[in-house]
Amino acid sequence: MKQTLEQLIKLQEIDQRLLEIKEHMGDLPVTVETQELEVASLQSENEQKQSRIEEIEKEIRHHESEIEDFTTKLEKYKEQLFLVKSNKEYDAISQEIDHMKATITESEDVQLKFEEEKTELEENIKLNTNKIETISELLSSNRADLQSALAETTIEQENLETNRSAIFDKIEPSYLDVYETLRSARDGVGMVSIMGEACGGCYSQLPPQTVIEIKENSKIINCPNCGVLQFWDGAEE
Repeated sequence: MKQTLEQLIKLQEIDQRLLEIKEHMGDLPVTVETQELEVASLQSENEQKQSRIEEIEKEIRHHESEIEDFTTKLEKYKEQLFLVKSNKEYDAISQEIDHMKATITESEDVQLKFEEEKTELEENIKLNTNKIETISELLSSNRADLQSALAETTIEQENLETNRSAIFDKIEPSYLDVYETLRSARDGVGMVSIMGEACGGCYSQLPPQTVIEIKENSKIINCPNCGVLQFWDGAEE
């Protein structure tokens, strides 16, 4: 039991240091990841909008060609009016002229809508591009800060993780489960050293007999108030 307690104490020391390393980096990892995702999302959005613009430009060229063709036909119908020899022919050509004018107007309206959509898409792309530039500048700075923070602790963190795995394998699963459950519920703290006669986690007073047993470091004891595992680091107040 004493060996298990010692292993748990070492495990908590490692976890505490790993937690300090994480806190040293602060929100940088999350911030960098968030900014990377935001840039990627905006870039993807711009690609989709650009693809739509290309489709619109194709439609605009089609309608321009169509309007040009209809306009040529309209001019021919107008010329034919001067050559008709009966009212029936005149009325028939007049109907064709009216139909052609309506068709041209309809194509022009459709073309105008495409132009308006294209303009709106181009403005959105421009806004997104400006956002990308702004976020990318911040991202570049945050990446540099993160790399600097990682450079200071990477080797130590790797060693700690290696040592943690070695210790982890030596502890009985039942005690590990208790420790990990407490650590998850209490911001990384599953075991604490008592402070005088109080729990080092919640600072509540412990029964005198419990303090004596904890100081013997021969039993695994939970705080009766907060449940955190207790040990004594040898310090006296």
